[in-house]
Amino acid sequence: MSQNKKKYQQEPILYAFDIPKELLETLEPVEKEEDTLLAIEQESSDVNALALERLNLQQERLNNEESRGCNTCNTTFETREEQRAHFNTDWHRYNIKRRVVLDVEPVTLEAFEVLLADLTESISGSEDEEEEQEEDLQKDDIHSLVERQKKEQEEKASLENEAKQVVMPMMKKYSALTWFKQANVKSSSHYGIYRHLLDDHRTLQGIQKSNFTQKKRTWTILMLGGGHFAGCVVDVNLSKGGGEKSVDKQVQFIAHKTFHRYTTRRKQGGSQSANDNAKGAALSAGAQIRRYNEQLLQQEVRDILGQWRQHILNSELVFVHAPSGNRKILFNYEGAVLEQAKVKSVPFATRRPTLGELKRVYVELTTVKVIQVDEEAIQAYKQKWIEQQEKQKKLLEKSSSTVKKVKEIVEKNVDPDLVKLLTLVKQNKTQVTLSFIEKHGKLDLSKVLPKELEDTEDLYHYPTLLHLVSSMGGASDLVSELLVRYDVDPTIVSDAGKTAYEVSKDKETRNVYRRCMNDYPDKWDWLQAARVPSPLTEKQLKDQLMKQEKKLAKEQEKKRVIELERQRVQQEREVKEEEERLKKVQQTRAKNYMLPIVTAPTVDLASMTPEARMRFEREKRARAAEERMKKFK
Repeated sequence: MSQNKKKYQQEPILYAFDIPKELLETLEPVEKEEDTLLAIEQESSDVNALALERLNLQQERLNNEESRGCNTCNTTFETREEQRAHFNTDWHRYNIKRRVVLDVEPVTLEAFEVLLADLTESISGSEDEEEEQEEDLQKDDIHSLVERQKKEQEEKASLENEAKQVVMPMMKKYSALTWFKQANVKSSSHYGIYRHLLDDHRTLQGIQKSNFTQKKRTWTILMLGGGHFAGCVVDVNLSKGGGEKSVDKQVQFIAHKTFHRYTTRRKQGGSQSANDNAKGAALSAGAQIRRYNEQLLQQEVRDILGQWRQHILNSELVFVHAPSGNRKILFNYEGAVLEQAKVKSVPFATRRPTLGELKRVYVELTTVKVIQVDEEAIQAYKQKWIEQQEKQKKLLEKSSSTVKKVKEIVEKNVDPDLVKLLTLVKQNKTQVTLSFIEKHGKLDLSKVLPKELEDTEDLYHYPTLLHLVSSMGGASDLVSELLVRYDVDPTIVSDAGKTAYEVSKDKETRNVYRRCMNDYPDKWDWLQAARVPSPLTEKQLKDQLMKQEKKLAKEQEKKRVIELERQRVQQEREVKEEEERLKKVQQTRAKNYMLPIVTAPTVDLASMTPEARMRFEREKRARAAEERMKKFK
């Protein structure tokens, strides 16, 4: 039998409906449903845990009446009194629970004391919560310890169960398949069957051809896209699949039909109806033809479906490939044959709908995929995934605890009004911030921010409120108010060696410092301590603004000239293309002995002024509109 199995594993193509019996009997799903079993075991352990614990305690006492030891804790005693006292200790009770609830080995007395110490240290939260948890712990430390370990055990089991669903990168392209392997056989071969074939609780044994010798078995495959339609009804019993050498015997049709209608816009793609919905109805001759062909295609496809109604209703499976707007042709119309709920999609990429493509789709759907998989590599990949998940969980717990501790420290040692003020400053709401400062006048705005904020604020670069506001940009009004109205000190230097002026983000903010240096020269040591380079007078500020306006106007004029030049070049190109097109038409008419087309004299657009050119284009569009109106009349 091993030779036969080796032969079947080397078989290049297997037909899903005609798998050799020797191989079929050994195949089993790779992914087994274990969730139900786990749930049953969990429920039974929860219900009987306490009863089993009491039973084990009684059994231990009976078993140890003659000996002076404890089988559960693996220890012995010198006297009977020590043995009886041990049976009432928390250590013995904990080991009983470990065996009954967790099903793990017992621990020594030293390890048990370490576990209890860890449990006490793990309690965290507010003072009220700590008191409540300590009371609960004193009532029953053992129960709390076992419950925590049980939760960790369940999380680990759940993670391992999720890891079974993890797919290696090499198998992701086969995600539409259900995988099987040979039971009790050391082989790296995996056999894949498309899930659609096993839907509705069908089994691999149940879909074999041998079960349908007295029953007709058919499939319907329909493909529609780009104006192309291809459909067929396949006799599954007579078809041989991709393993048949004769191409004519691979797929046997009961009925088939293909046709094409011109509905897609050349070089641009998309149907005419989609273009009409997006841009409005076009009036060209091509657009009229495509609209007519779309209606004709819809009518012809629905006529075919009506003729095949009985075949479709009797089909075991119906596969449809009709992307985007093509589905409305097949579904949801009066007297529709197909129902979306009962139709299967083609689970792989397809080509243009043709008769050959229908054959390829059937062969692909019914061919068993055989790949060689390294089981050790799969287990290593899943174990790596589990480790990554556990690492992420620990990092999340650590981050959460750190944030919580930082928040507690900040709330205890930092003025909440200051925290609120920093939040408003970061939102860059000048008026709201000023109103808040005025309402809370006790805040010292010049002092260095407290060190407790170093986890949430960049105190190394921005140690004061003025540093923070100046570095944001777009807050020149707020900086001016802080300097003039609230006398905030601009001479404080950060640990990075920068004053508030030096960390200013934009020119407007720096100009505020220079204006204050000019208006209040004796208020601070602006040049040496605050490091403001020079004062800015009102006249200099106006000159700067005028210079900026001139620069902006110059840039706008430059853009306008560039746009006019671009339009001129584009118009010259269009005129040249029109002349070349007309020249080709004249040459074609001359070859066919036809009279040449008489054209109006060309207009030199390049020599026109922009106003004259715009007037000429407007008249040209008006004449074109008049010609279109004449056609409708």
